[in-house]
Order: sequence, then C-alpha cells, then structure tokens
Amino acid sequence: MTRLPPIFSGGRRARIALVAILALGQATAAGIAAFSTRDVFAAFRDSATTLPLQPLLLIGAAGLAIALLRVAERVVAERVGQDYALALRIKLFEHLTRMSSKDVAERRIGALSMRFVGDLSAVRNWVSRGIARLISAGIVLPAGGAILYLLNPTLAYAAAVPVGIGLLLMALAGLPLGRMHRRLRTRRARLAADMSERIPHAPELRLLGRIEIERDHLQRSSEKLIESSVARTRVAELLRAIPDVVAGLTAAGILFVALTRGMAPAEAAAGLAAVGLMIQPMRDLAGVWDRRRAWIAARDKCEALLARPRLRRSPRTVPREELQGAHPLSFSKVSAGTLNAFSAKAVAGEKIAIVGGNGSGKSTLLHLAAGLEDCSAGKVRLGDWPLANLTATARRRAITLVSSRAPILAGSLRRALTMGLGGRPDDAEVLATAEAFGLGGVIARIGGLGGSLAEGGRNLSIGEARRVVLTRAALSKAGLLLLDEPEAGLDAGGEALVGQLLRSSEATVLVATHSRSVAEQMDRIWYVEDGRLVESGRPEELLGRDRPTGRFFRGLGGGKEQSGLAIAV
Repeated sequence: MTRLPPIFSGGRRARIALVAILALGQATAAGIAAFSTRDVFAAFRDSATTLPLQPLLLIGAAGLAIALLRVAERVVAERVGQDYALALRIKLFEHLTRMSSKDVAERRIGALSMRFVGDLSAVRNWVSRGIARLISAGIVLPAGGAILYLLNPTLAYAAAVPVGIGLLLMALAGLPLGRMHRRLRTRRARLAADMSERIPHAPELRLLGRIEIERDHLQRSSEKLIESSVARTRVAELLRAIPDVVAGLTAAGILFVALTRGMAPAEAAAGLAAVGLMIQPMRDLAGVWDRRRAWIAARDKCEALLARPRLRRSPRTVPREELQGAHPLSFSKVSAGTLNAFSAKAVAGEKIAIVGGNGSGKSTLLHLAAGLEDCSAGKVRLGDWPLANLTATARRRAITLVSSRAPILAGSLRRALTMGLGGRPDDAEVLATAEAFGLGGVIARIGGLGGSLAEGGRNLSIGEARRVVLTRAALSKAGLLLLDEPEAGLDAGGEALVGQLLRSSEATVLVATHSRSVAEQMDRIWYVEDGRLVESGRPEELLGRDRPTGRFFRGLGGGKEQSGLAIAV
C-alpha cells in the first residue's frame, strides 16, 4: 500500500474529469473539421459556383476550438499536478518533522533536498503532463480512428497498421528509460548532496588547498551526470520521433489506398485531416512514457523516505494550566543510543548539570527530554504526563531546547528571537531581553528587530548566534529548560549570560556541560558514563573529592576558572 497521497482525491478528481471533458471537446471539434474538409474538397470536385462558406467556417471554428480547448486542458492539468506536488511536499515535510533528530542528521541535506525539488518536479510532470495527457490521448486517439472509420473504413484499416506498429515500437523503445531515470536521479542527487555540503565551506576549502581536488571531483560527477542525461535524452527523443515517422507512413498509406481504389480526393483529404488528429496524442504518449519512468524513480525515493520510522506519539489534550510552571522530569529505565537502562529524576524547579565524556549520552538525554528522540525501552515523563502524550502545542509551551542545532532561519531578527514561543511578547520586551543578553550591537548593525538575518544566522558570529537562542530561551518562560553546552562559543561576558538565564528561570533545568563553573552552580550533578548514571549528588559532594565527577573535571585540566564563567549566587 502506497504512503503517497492519493492522486484522484478531493478537488483533483473533478479537475481530472474536466481534462477528460476538454479532450472530448477536442475530439468533437476535430471530427467536425475532418467532415467539413471533406465537404470543401467535394466542392472542388463538383466545380461549385458558390463558395462552401459553411464548411470553411466550421473548419476555422474547429481549429480555434481545438486550440482553446487544448490550452484549457494543459492549464487545468498543470493545476492538478501542482496541487498534488504541494500535497506530497507537505506530507514529506511533516514526516521529516516527526522523524528522530538523529535519523534526520544521518541523512545528507542535498539528497533530502532532492525530494523537494527534483523528485517533486518529476511527480508534478507525471500528474500534469503524464496522467492528464494519457487521459487525453486515450480519448482523442480512438476518436480519430473512429472518425476515419466513419469517413471510409478502408482508409481506417490502412491507417491502423502503421499506427499500431508505431505504438508497439514506442512501448519497446521506452523500456530502458526506467533504468536510465534511476541512474540519472542517483547521480543528480549525489551531485546535489556533494555541492550542498561544500558550498558553505568554499572559502575554507581554498584555505585547505582543496580547490584542484574539489574541482576535479565536481568535473567527474558532472560528466557522469551529463552522460546519463544525454543517454536518457537520446531514448526520449527517439520515442518522440516515432510519431513523426508514423505520420508520414500513414499519410502515404492513405494516399496509396485512395489512388489504387479510385477514391474521391475529398475522402483522401478528410482522411489526412483525421490522421493529423491522431498524431498529436501519439506525440503526447511518447512524453507520457518518459514522464512515467521519471515518476517511478521519484516515487520510490519518496516512498523510502515516508517509510522511515516516525517518533511514537499518542497525543492527548493537556489543559494549559497543567503544564504551566516547572514540573518534575523523570527517566525510568531508558535505553536509547548509548543510554542503557538509565533512571534519574529532576524535581520541579531543580537545576541539574549533566556531565561526562563525549559520547556518554548527555545530548541523547536532552533530546529524549525534548521529544526529539524515542527511547527503545523505558519511559520519559514530564510531571504526570509521558512525553509521547504531549501534543506539539503543549510541547512548545512546556519545553525549550538550546543547542548548536537550534534553528535560525533567514528572516527578521524579531522572528529569530520569538520563534516557537507560546505567546509572542511585544517589541519592548524583546528588545530589552535581547540587549540584556548582549545583542545591542547586532540590533544596531542590522537595523533593529526588523533587520535581516542570513540563512542559519551566517551574518552572525558563533557567539552572537548563541546569544540569539539564549534570548529566545529567556523569552519562552518554559517550564522545562534544556541547555546543550550553552557556554560553547561564548566569551567570558557571554558565558555569564548563561548564569543570568539560569538565575532568572524558575524552570526545571537540565544542562549538558563540560564547564566546572556551570556545574558548581547547579542544584545537582548527574555524572554519566557509557550511557549509565554513575553518580548523582550536590556539587560540593562530588567536585572536591576523589570521585568520578571530580576526576572527570581534573582530567579536563580545569579548576574553577576552567571556562571563565562567573555566575553570581
């Protein structure tokens, strides 16, 4: 069963039906043109003294009607294709938001972007220029044959042979397209992934002396892409050439039969007009075959992404007042990533420092608490509520996460500072908080809260970007505050702001840190090693003694001045 949205659903079904109606209109107009052509040529034969005005007018009106109906058909079909691409784009994005942060992080951004650009273009083309034109061709092509049969059955039989052979050749010639589209898509995705990885670091790659190496890599990848593209184009154009060959052979066959059977020129002319009607849908079918193969390659990749497991959720309505303020946070025999049967509890309003070596499970704990990861065993609860039961709205109001991956999207500074807040504060409060967290220089430099930030905050320093997310955390007033290495990238003055945030917050706080100064100011320390809670206690109990936590900080070579962070008590 497909995970993709159904194509024939909602308003798309009605629009596709309209495409069929417009195709019937074209077939009707073409039939009128064919019979009127016969009448005009009959007037030549009869040497009529008056012009056959009615047939001539009908031919002109039919041509105009066919043109208008075809334009309308293509416009409606494009609307259907764009609407379906939008539905699939939203489904893919929503699925990504429900995947674990680890799963998303393990995938290459360029390859993921292909789902939203190249693959969705193939999807749109299949619906708007594939299915729609298949329906149109399925109506107009038989209609052309029927018109030809009504004009003269013998001519219809003469045309059926080359048309049938042409359709068979098109089906056979199109067989390699599936393999070619898959190879082309793979190479395009690989190139997109490589370039999206390298473009942000282009100046640094030059500094590393990688220009020649990366240029050669780009050239080799591009040459492979060109090779695949040319091969696909060769077969696709061969498909499109077959209807032109069929048109010539069919016209020659009709004229041959008309001459050998002594038919009237009017019948031959009308037969040629009917053949002209049949050739255009054959050309459309050639494109349909190509677009279907592209669609299959794109569909399989979209299906594969939608098959990725999502975070387990059983959302329930939580009264707003129940999640206001600080709440206890508990981990009960939790296993996830490096964590192994981890159990610990932070009481409401308690501030916990999580310390340990790299890869010990600190960030995983924060991601579990934020609902960005699922545990393979055990439970995580916020107050009386399992995290899996919180709706997205409740989670946004109750939890704030500060990490190096906190998003700063291109747009105004105001949006960056207020993104995800349960209730948007007024500009005066935003400005005051931003200035308190050392963003006065940024505000002046970019022209106030309405000033623009680049994608990912690239026009900010690392420390300024960290101050932005700290300001966002201060404005959130969430009941659970999760900080992942908040002091990273900050100078001494900036690091003091971490203490300012902690002192001003009444939330339950978990801080993953390597800073002894931060750890000293917490209510408790959890020392984590190999995914297990090795010890838990007050800072004065653990830091000054020959215990795992104290040995850990001594191993870092840090005394109280190790991070330069000064937090007043």
